Amino acid sequence: MVRKIGLILLMGILITSCKNESKEQPKSKTKEAVGYEMLPADILRKMWNEAESLDYIFHHLPFSMNQTEKPSIQANMTYIEQAPQPNVPQGCTPAARQFYQVNGNIELEADIYFSEGCYFYVFIIDGKPKYANKMSEAGKNFFNTMINKAKEATQGAGQ
Repeated sequence: MVRKIGLILLMGILITSCKNESKEQPKSKTKEAVGYEMLPADILRKMWNEAESLDYIFHHLPFSMNQTEKPSIQANMTYIEQAPQPNVPQGCTPAARQFYQVNGNIELEADIYFSEGCYFYVFIIDGKPKYANKMSEAGKNFFNTMINKAKEATQGAGQ
């Protein structure tokens, strides 16, 4: 009798622990499936109105860029589509980091992804990737033109 009660208790504990594990697994799957939301309109609007400088540091190219004229900064901001980039596909790496400055302080940073199948921005908030937006066709053309001009200038200087 004592043996049967012990066996029933042991089975109850095992069943309960299995149920707890199965409840925890969907949470982690859901978390992995959750992607980035797009940059909130209020942040974009603030940068549109207040950004005084836009800097680019390219990771694998021998140049950087800086824009300080309001129309140029605003034109560049139109390359950020109002469509979320839900995740960073495997194999995509950032080509550059973009810095928006207001009153000499960096107010917003973004990693720029610019390679085949990887055209988007991932915005960094408090040192961590938080939002992501797709890049427009005009943005692809802009970066392609800038990179090609810089490569030509670099090759011309080396001759």
